This record gives sequence, structure tokens and C-alpha cells, in this order.
Amino acid sequence: MALSTLAQLAEQSKQLTSHIGGLQVPQIKRGIDQIESQSRKLAAKASKPTDGTDNKGQFFLAKGGIDANVMNTTLNSINLKSTFEPFQPIHDTDTESFLRHQHEQIIINTIDESRRETVMDFDSNFETSLNYDWERTKKRIFEELGQHQGQGGRSEADLGQSTRSFRGNASLAQSQSGAYTPGFAQNTASLDVIFSKLKPYYKVVHDLCEARLQGPAFPLANSFVEASKLAHKDQPNSKIQETWDLLTSVLGELELRNGRFQSMALKERVYANAYLMSPYRSPAAALLRDRLIKGSKNFLEKQFMAHINASVKENPAEANLGGIPSLLNTIRAFVQLKYLRYGSWSQPNLEIVNGQAVWAQIYYLFRTGHVQDALQFARDNELNLNPADRNFVMYLNAYWQSEDRTLPSTLQDRLRTDFNNRIRYSSDTVDPYKLTLFKIIGQCELTKRTTPVIGAVEDFIWLHLSLIREPRDNATAAHEKYELADFQALVLKYGPAHFNPNGNNPLQYFQVLVHSQQFERAIYYLYSFKAYALETVHMAIALTYYGLLRIPSVHRVSDPNPFSTTKDAQGHEVSHFNFTHLIHYQARIIAERYPTEALSYLYQICLNTDLTPAINQEQIGLCHSYIQELVLQAKDYSTLLGSTAHGIKSPGVIEKYLPLIKIANSGQFVKDITVAAAKSKAKEGRVEDAIQLYSIAESYNQVVELLNRQLAEFVSNPGLASTGETSINIPAIRRLINEYESNPKVSQQIMPKNLTTCGILLKLVEFTERYDRAKYEAAIATIEELGLIPLEADMGQIAEKAGEFQALDECVARNLPDVLLKTMDSLFRQYQILKNSPYDDAGRRDSITMLKRRARTLMMFAGSIKFRMPADTYAQLNRLDVMIVA
Repeated sequence: MALSTLAQLAEQSKQLTSHIGGLQVPQIKRGIDQIESQSRKLAAKASKPTDGTDNKGQFFLAKGGIDANVMNTTLNSINLKSTFEPFQPIHDTDTESFLRHQHEQIIINTIDESRRETVMDFDSNFETSLNYDWERTKKRIFEELGQHQGQGGRSEADLGQSTRSFRGNASLAQSQSGAYTPGFAQNTASLDVIFSKLKPYYKVVHDLCEARLQGPAFPLANSFVEASKLAHKDQPNSKIQETWDLLTSVLGELELRNGRFQSMALKERVYANAYLMSPYRSPAAALLRDRLIKGSKNFLEKQFMAHINASVKENPAEANLGGIPSLLNTIRAFVQLKYLRYGSWSQPNLEIVNGQAVWAQIYYLFRTGHVQDALQFARDNELNLNPADRNFVMYLNAYWQSEDRTLPSTLQDRLRTDFNNRIRYSSDTVDPYKLTLFKIIGQCELTKRTTPVIGAVEDFIWLHLSLIREPRDNATAAHEKYELADFQALVLKYGPAHFNPNGNNPLQYFQVLVHSQQFERAIYYLYSFKAYALETVHMAIALTYYGLLRIPSVHRVSDPNPFSTTKDAQGHEVSHFNFTHLIHYQARIIAERYPTEALSYLYQICLNTDLTPAINQEQIGLCHSYIQELVLQAKDYSTLLGSTAHGIKSPGVIEKYLPLIKIANSGQFVKDITVAAAKSKAKEGRVEDAIQLYSIAESYNQVVELLNRQLAEFVSNPGLASTGETSINIPAIRRLINEYESNPKVSQQIMPKNLTTCGILLKLVEFTERYDRAKYEAAIATIEELGLIPLEADMGQIAEKAGEFQALDECVARNLPDVLLKTMDSLFRQYQILKNSPYDDAGRRDSITMLKRRARTLMMFAGSIKFRMPADTYAQLNRLDVMIVA
């Protein structure tokens, strides 16, 4: 054992310098003997007298006013021979003493262990309570850790100017006073600030809950758009509005009037089957990706059209729009504003036909989503184009007619041949807009996915989305196809540092991730920016409502990172974001002051219950446990869970929304939420809260059981009430029990034994109160009325009472020794009064005889149950009995 310990010490000593191992510093490895030998050699060398001093050195020192000879004499007088000799023995190597000390310590520890056994019961109870609180605290800490994870990303410098938005890239730094800052410990003022911003969003969430109960489709994203405007009315943020508009377009919330769908209503979880449950290569998944791409392009095209209109409006003279602001005239004016300077075109490669940059106008019609108008404009100018370019009208028409924007194979081959022969290798001289149009329509030269006309990040995204074709089969060669997965990989390659280089505009990269349909990564990225916590939560709700946010297959509270990836059966990477974690965190922040509002968020967890059975059950269980946690935190039981008075149940606010949390009826709700909450409070030792919760749940038998525990504690420690350490209200308990017994509907739900036990304990409380007030005769009368302890009985009756004792509830049985002692003490007090009385009459003598008889009877009863009593209690009874009988 000693050798093992010494070996451990040696190993620990080696670890003392482990922190410098990575500094690439050469290490000196010497044993103790080697170090000592080297040291003695150095000391001996230093002690040898020198032959003489160096003349140059002596001269140098002399110039500084130092006498080298005197200094040399002083140094030689120093004796270093005993430098390394210890003055006294080194006790660290005294193994015998060490072992003797260890042996003595073991003996001491054994004695201490025997002493500790006497307090194990108290320590066990305390440790149980401590561990329970620690588990809850640990769970919260794990969940809090995820809020401070940093974001990283790779970037490349070969994207040119595409990171510059045509809408500007001004700083969007948020005012800290108005920023929503997550955190569980919030003071009242900060909670009020948070809720003032949250209120418009919460109203939408509340309306969503109502709509889900009633069944109609609810335009959630559009509703959040309006809520966002109200939430940021003091500090308008155009980028937030733009991001909500993007989500609205991607989700496909179209044709709305007065907040209602007119024709294409989107139902709850409309995309869940295709996005969450279908294989990546399935037709349903591919069709959904195409649909979402169209939503993204529609947003980018409308956004660019707004940019064109604003530019023309701001520069009317340069644009020279004219009197008819038609679409074609507006596009023409924008092109002139961009390239025409004092009657000359600034871009030499533009093909000008009849004073118009034809290819540029076709492109901008195309870029703003007006493909049919672009086709008509191309037809109108077909004869003015170069003869070699006139086939473009045929290509564009086929593109417009195709549902999936894919040309027939013959036209595809013809266009690519045309592109390769005339355009691809003349990119420096050809019109850049013509090159871009050929590239998009024919998916040409996919290894080079940019053109000279791409300047802003929105243009970059639009071009890539226009090039994407989700394959319907595996016939297409790898170099001839460009899928969404390729675009996603490119976005991740550039990373947030490229799209948000200064870190002050996270919504820019968030939008790019949404465009590339990486919704889980988008939410996770925005999740790390506190200023956008409101948007993160509600955008996650919107995506989850429509089924576009994938959650992990297993919810791990101990994992602080809410984002994870896996591989599906086809080897495709699948992302997950812990939506449940986010919602729980959001609800907990406001739960204490705004519990009803917090509940509306927790109801959204059960949106993810249309997946696999295992995930469904887990999400339902988490939702219920979080609701239970919220109820316990808020403590407003009657509002949240309802109340019960005179056997009549009034429902709480949660009961209305039971269908949203997958509870079929109120009985199951009581079982799953209220009773579970009551058990939790009882486990924590908060009996008053547990009794209130059991009452709400109409679990009257459990209420009586808890009341019995309280009464038993009062009988054992009657002084607690006077010291304020308990809030037990004996009159209220009596009234409640009387109410229960008088109501047949309630009394039949309570076990008779529990009611009997409660009656006995109430009598024992009465006995204890009279004893404490020194009303000994009244206390004895209470014991006689109770009939629990025989005072006037023969051996047969004593044996019968002892048998009844075995069937008593534990709450009564554990208090009986103390009650016996107080009863005997009451007899003794009466005996002393009579014995010390100056009057000697027959009545006094009869009373003394009766007290002696009662004391004897009580001792015989105590003897029959002696094995259930502490030894010291029986000794005290025996002493009092001797003092009475003697």
C-alpha cells in the first residue's frame, strides 16, 4: 500500500511540468543522484582558486570604480563544500514512520466511521433533498451552456463583389438597452423590457394556438411580419423585416387578404412528410426542394424589382424614364442609368440595337421574374439580333414552357454547342448579359458558376438557384448537373466570415442559409446572437409549424450544443436543431411573471409529434414535464390548473389547450401534469404545495395522506408551530376533514384507514396541546376518549390493545412512545399534586389509588409493545411508574 502511494506521488510530481510540454522546450531528464553529482562538481569547480584575473576584465572593472582583486579575495573565501548537505534527516523518506502514521489514521477513521453511523438517518434525508436540487440545477446549467457557443466558418476570397448587397451593408448593431438578452436570472426591469418586445410576437403565438384548436390554416409567417414591425417600432430594423419577408416567400404564404388565405391555404406541417420523413432522393423530397427554390427566387426577384424602381425614382433625370412608367420602360431606364453616360455607353461589350442594350434588358426582365415579358421583348427584337443569336428566342420559349425549367435534350445539346462555339471562349469580348442568359437557360459550363454581371450577394444567390436542377434520374453526368446539395456545400465553404465579415450583420448569412434550405444551420447560427433571440425563437416556430425544422432523434439535456448532424441511409448529411431546447429556454425566462404566456410557447413542442413513435412519445413527455416545471415555478396553481371547492372543479387555463399537448381528456391531464407536479413537491418536502396540487387533481386520498404526515410531525414537534418553522393550520385541517367526510362523492375516494388515522392524529394533537398547556387532567381525558392507550383494563384488554397497535398507521405508531411518556408524565403530575395536598380525605386517597392503577396498566401495555419503543423511553416510563407506585 505504501509503495503504491509513493508511486502515485512520484507520478503526480511528473505531472507538475506537463503544462509546458507543448512549448517545444527541450527537457532535462536527470535522476536525483545525477543531479546531486553534477551539483557537487559545479560546487567543487567553483571552490578552486583561480590562477589570476583577466587583465582586460580587470581594466574594464577598474574604469567602473571596482577593485577586482578585493572582489576575487571575497569570492574565494566562500565555502561551498557543505552546500548540499542537509542540516537534519529528511523525514519524507522515512517509510517506517509513514506506515505507522497510516496505520494510526486507519484506526482513527474506523472510530469516526462508527460515530458517523449514529447520524446516518439525518444525513440520508438531507442528502436526498440536496441531490434532488442538484439534479435540477445541473439540468438547467447544461441547458444554459448552449447559449454561449461561438460560431465559426470558413471563407474564401474568390467570390469577388458578391458579398456586397445592392441594398447596402450598413452596420446593424443593436442598442444594448433594447436588446433581448437571454438568461434565467432576470430582474423585474429587464423582464418588463423583454416582454414589451415579446408581446406582439406572443399575440401571434396565442392566435396560432387558437387556430390550431379550431382547425383553419393560419398564415404564421405573415403574422410574424406584422408582429416584428410592432416589436421594433422604436428601433426599426429593415434587415429583420426583409428576413421575415424572405421566410414568408420561401414557405409559400401567398394570396392573403386581411390575414387569411384566399386560395392556396398552407396547413400545419404541410412540408413535414417530404422534408422530415421522405428519403433525400425521393420524388417528394425533390419536388419540395424545387418548390422552396421557387419561393427563394420569387423573393429575390421582387426585391430586385423594388431596387430598380427605387433607383429610377431617385435619379429621374439620368434614368430618362419618360411619361409611361411601364415595366419595359422602367427596365430600359434602369439600364440607361447604369451604363449610359452623356449619350455614350460605358460598357464596351454591350450589344446596342436601335439605341437599346437588348441583352441587358432581357436579363433584367429575367432577373426580376418577368420571364414571359423577356420572351416577348426578345421576339420583338429577334430580327435586330445577330443571325447567330436568333435561336435564343427558341431556347427561351422552350425554357418558359417547361414546368421544371429544363430544355428538351435536343435543344439542350444544340444550345450548349452554340455556347461552346461562340460564347464560352470569347467571354472577354461577348456581351456579359448574353453569356449569363445562355448559361442559365442551358446550364452551361457548370464548373464556373459566376459571370461578370454578378455583383451583389443577392445576384450571386439568384444565379445559383437558377442553375440548380434537382435530378429526376441518375442519367445526367456529374459535370452536367448542379444540385441544391452542391450549393449548400459552397455556402458552407465560404462560411459566415465571408457573408458577415464584421460580425455585425448576422441576418445576411442567415438569409443565405435559408436560401440554400439549411434551416437548422440558419437557426443555430442566429441562435448565438443575443440581439436576435426574439427572431430566432419565432422563426424556429414558423419553420417547425410547416415541418421544415428537423429535430434530433434523441433529446439530450446534457448536450449544450443544440445543433448536430447525422448521415441518412443514402449517405446524405442530415442536420438537426434542438427546437425543444430553444422553446423550453424561452418559456423559462418569462415563466415566473408571465406563466400563461410561457405556456403558449410550450404547447408548440408537440408540433413534432408526427414523426417516429419513439420521437413522438419523447416530445410529448418533454412537453408535459416542462409544463409541470412551469406550474411549479409559477406557483399560480388555481389559474393554471384550476381549483376544486365543495367537490366542484373549475378548469384552469391549461385545460383548454389539452389537444395541443396530445392529452385526450382531463382525467389524463390530471394524471400526467397535476399529480406529477404534486409528487414533485412532496418529494421536495413542500407539503403545502403538494396538498394544494392534489386537491386540484381531486386526489383526496393523497391529500389526507399528506395531512397525516403533517399532523404526525406536529405531534412529534409541537413547538414548530410556535417558532414559525411550519405553517400547519390545525383548525383548517379539521374543517377540511369535516368537509371531506360530509361529502359522499369525496369521502368514497378516501381510504377508510387514512380517515381513521387522521381522526386519531387530530385527537393526539389535541392531547399534545393540552399537555403543553399543563392541563394534565384534560389531556388524560383526551387519551381516554381516544381509546388508543388502555388505562383501566385487565390483561385481556391490554393484549387486545397491543394487537390493535400492530395495525396502526406508521404516522400514529411512531408517535405512540412519546404519547405514552407524556401520558405517564401527566399521571405523575396529578399524583404529585395530590400527594403534596395538605388535605387527607377518602376522595384524595381514591384518586391516588386510581393514578397508581392507571400507571401500572400503562406500564403493562408499554411492556407488551416494548420491542417497538426506544430503550430510553421505556426506562423513563419505568422511572415515573416507580415514583408513582412507590
